[in-house]
Amino acid sequence: MILRPFEYVSCRSPEEAVSALAEHGDDAVLVAGGTVVVAMMKHDLLRPGVVVGLDRVDAMRAIDVGANRVRVGALATHRAITASAELADALPLLSEACGRVASPVIRAMGTLGGNICYGESASDPGPALLVLDATLHLVGAGGERRVRARDFYRGFYETDRAADEVLTTIEVPRPGPDVRWTYCKWTPRAQEDKPLIGLAATIAAGTDGPLVTMAVGGIDPTPVVLASASAAASGSDLSEAAIDAAADAAADEVDPITDLQGSAEYRRDMVRVWVRRVLLGLRDEELAA
Repeated sequence: MILRPFEYVSCRSPEEAVSALAEHGDDAVLVAGGTVVVAMMKHDLLRPGVVVGLDRVDAMRAIDVGANRVRVGALATHRAITASAELADALPLLSEACGRVASPVIRAMGTLGGNICYGESASDPGPALLVLDATLHLVGAGGERRVRARDFYRGFYETDRAADEVLTTIEVPRPGPDVRWTYCKWTPRAQEDKPLIGLAATIAAGTDGPLVTMAVGGIDPTPVVLASASAAASGSDLSEAAIDAAADAAADEVDPITDLQGSAEYRRDMVRVWVRRVLLGLRDEELAA
């Protein structure tokens, strides 16, 4: 497959990229790691006249682990994130999710920012970022703005990023020392495939019992927080009955898609199965501690 001719604009700052995107409008496409955009161009699904590259914006590759928050540059690759011992200590859930993305080659090229802006539901980092309540920093012609990750995913491959905006940073509050977590990825094919279901969960001690937060990818058109199921599990003793109630709530609140990996009905059943397994695992881990 041969790429169609295009003009390449290599940018040294997010502002340069914003200017190039504004100048060329619908004829331009933004590229970070290129694992998605280049593949789509090869298959003739994208036909941009101008490709705006972020390859020289080195500041957007930084990973800054602070006492209260972690800031990850949007150009940080999945491999760089998983290789950071500091990040793994502060945000082990995000480290694990990025380490489950596709293959080693893709993880070495693909960026966290590109993954987010692609807006795919079957994305390993997406559910983790929702559970961790990440904030996304964007810059565009209208200036800078912040968007919660929970508000960023709009629909099937659709996000809140405007055409002339660049995602620069992902900011995540550091969880407390008592927070336990898990990320469960299941696919009926190879582990390098996209998840049919990717389920992220955290559990922390609360004044009225455990506080549970869960989010799932690969089920709905976007990654989603399982609000009803999280509420059903929170404050309970995580007994068999409470876990079953949370699993049923999760199955009821999702709006599954149908594709080659599975039907909507099958996905709904998998949500019930995996929410139950994840909550049992978190409960039993606590009992064993």
